[in-house]
Amino acid sequence: RQPVKVFCRVRPIKNNEEPCVKVTSEKTVSLVLPPEAVSTYRATCYKEIKHTFKHVFDDKATQKDVFDHVALPLVQNLIHGNNGLLFTYGVTGSGKTFTMTGDPQNGGVMPRCLDVIFNSIGSYQAKKFVFKPDRMNGFDIQSDGDALLDRQKELYSVISLKTPKKKDSDTDVLQRTPDDTKIGSIEDDNTYAVFVTYVEVYNNAVYDLLEDIPEDAIRQLQSKIVREDASRNMYVHCVTEVEVKSTEQAFEAFYKGQKRKRMAVTTLNSESSRSHSVFTIRLVQVLNVTSQSPPLYRSIQYIVCLTLFAGNINNSLMTLRTCLEILRENQLNGANKMVPYRDSKITHLFKNFFDGEGQVKMIVCVNPRIEDYDETVHVMKFAEMTQEVQMTQPAGLKLDFGLTPGRRKANEIFKQALQKMEENSNGRAQNIEVDIGLVYCLGPQFPCLELTDPGLDKLIKDLLSFLELRMNKKNDLLEDWQKRHQDFRNKLIAVERENIMARQDSMSKQAALEQERKKTSALEAKLMSSESTMMSLQHQLQQNEANLIALKQELEEKEMLLHQQMVEKEKLRQKYSDKIAVEKERNTFDTQKRLKEQEIEFKTQMRDQERKLRKVKQILSKDNSATTCTPVHPTRSATTLYQTPVASDKTNSRGLQSQSSKRVSVSNPRHRRSRSTGDETWLDHRPRNAVELGTVMQPLMKRRKSVTKLTDAKDVANAKTSKYCLMTQEQDSSGELETRLYKADVIPTCGGGAQVVFNDVEMLKQQSPNATPLRKR
Repeated sequence: RQPVKVFCRVRPIKNNEEPCVKVTSEKTVSLVLPPEAVSTYRATCYKEIKHTFKHVFDDKATQKDVFDHVALPLVQNLIHGNNGLLFTYGVTGSGKTFTMTGDPQNGGVMPRCLDVIFNSIGSYQAKKFVFKPDRMNGFDIQSDGDALLDRQKELYSVISLKTPKKKDSDTDVLQRTPDDTKIGSIEDDNTYAVFVTYVEVYNNAVYDLLEDIPEDAIRQLQSKIVREDASRNMYVHCVTEVEVKSTEQAFEAFYKGQKRKRMAVTTLNSESSRSHSVFTIRLVQVLNVTSQSPPLYRSIQYIVCLTLFAGNINNSLMTLRTCLEILRENQLNGANKMVPYRDSKITHLFKNFFDGEGQVKMIVCVNPRIEDYDETVHVMKFAEMTQEVQMTQPAGLKLDFGLTPGRRKANEIFKQALQKMEENSNGRAQNIEVDIGLVYCLGPQFPCLELTDPGLDKLIKDLLSFLELRMNKKNDLLEDWQKRHQDFRNKLIAVERENIMARQDSMSKQAALEQERKKTSALEAKLMSSESTMMSLQHQLQQNEANLIALKQELEEKEMLLHQQMVEKEKLRQKYSDKIAVEKERNTFDTQKRLKEQEIEFKTQMRDQERKLRKVKQILSKDNSATTCTPVHPTRSATTLYQTPVASDKTNSRGLQSQSSKRVSVSNPRHRRSRSTGDETWLDHRPRNAVELGTVMQPLMKRRKSVTKLTDAKDVANAKTSKYCLMTQEQDSSGELETRLYKADVIPTCGGGAQVVFNDVEMLKQQSPNATPLRKR
């Protein structure tokens, strides 16, 4: 058993502030408040607290230092078949994400782990799709035909899909600075494959960030289940495992999952994670032997980022703390309490590591800001408690089948020799059978040779039989070696003959090569002149393109200005057309009113004229009868008789007019009610579905009666009603709401009625005071 190795990394302070965390040595940090913050801080007691860790990284430590101390031993154990768990812990904004991922020029722990893995196994990787995940924490080995079919399907799907446009925010993995560390102690005869998964634990539910779904359905991810396989190892059921052949491919999968993570903006971090992220690297190894089912084993390394914040995120960390405390209590006191791994998905997934199935390391990230003092105290206490938990360190998985190492290199040497013979057009190369199945090994190791009793005859007999088998094996190997030696000598003689012929052929080809070089130099000179001409043409083309772009911009500006002027003209035309229509309507109304009044007046005059004519006719008829009796001075008497009735007719007409005026209600336009009290009663006539006015100026009507339809004449002829307002609402030419208020005085008539005299029109429109006018007026 060994304790959990806990490391501490202190983030650099900003703006030359006074920190509350100071590094005193390579293994010790001191947590203390500055004197000026003690009196105003909310801490109840002030004292210096010291904490000890496996190693402490100050603000000057580089990403390379952190990786070499913490993660490089885990990568070595991973290649040798051991599992590992590395997780960061700390409050938001303490540098966990930078420690894990870093940036393209300064990579973190995760990219450096991938670099070291691929630097070590780069030439020993299997072809893609040879190992296929069964989504139950295991792998199947496919045949070459099935693997080739899967590779063709993948290639077809990549060609058929449209390549998405790269955004400015996407990280360019090609510009990163890789880590060149390489692990030398690797099994040369094994074949390797690397698989990665990326999940997040949000609200105590596990989501697959690499699931193959459309980008517009990211928030419809289905939660996954944590299960136990046949070997009692915990895994995420049906999680997407991506086989990668380089660090760049692994980074593409990582950034694809990063875009789907739940992020939020906090006061300490512009992109704070709302969940725990788990990035898994699985290394699969298989022994490179000729057999139908070769032995296969895999090792796993988890890279976890735990965020200390609020809500269900802290609930998961509380469960982790509870599990570690119970483990420590069971180890110190010999108790047998049940560890609540199933209370949280994080602890349930890493149950095997706490039970001794791998090595566990933790990096505590600390922000030395004074505002984070309380949270930093809790983080330090949890880290110290974690160091007291003892973890069982498993032995490395080493499979020994009694085979001599170096078989892969021997196969490669034989294949290269055959390829060279085929390139030299040696027809016999196809008929050569290379027997690489026989391994030069005399057998297993010697049995125990210790003789504790001289009467152990059976041990001596077993030793004799073992030596006989070993000698027989040696004889067989000597015979095979002599045969191979003779075959190799014959092949070497044939190769020497071919070598002599090849030298002669090489000399003739060398002369032809010299001639070709001269031609090439002449063509290069011609190419250089052509390139200079092309450069000048390209420069001229760039100038023309720049001029074209400038002209296009100028044309677009003029088109926009013209468009604005056309819009302004259209608005003015619409505005004046509306005004003309209103004036036409008003003039038509006034004209019709005048025509009606004139028509009534003309009819009255016609009736008076007709009445006068009838009376004149009567007088004339009387005069005619009188003239027949006294025919003296006919002209004068006729004139006198004509004038007299006319005068009497005027008198009668005036009497008739006075009588008729008593029956017609006439209003007094100069009538004005008393306004000494300032009390006016309005009759507000508005539409049924009137829109609320949002203008600054509002009509002021203290006392009013609102109606939507005039159905009763008493509403207007009421003695209390002195003002009348008619409201109309419609859209103007620009689509804005325009409200018109037609105001009038209500004048009572002598007949008991009322007359409405319009004297004012108000137009209300709502406009933005900050809007820039289209033109100055």
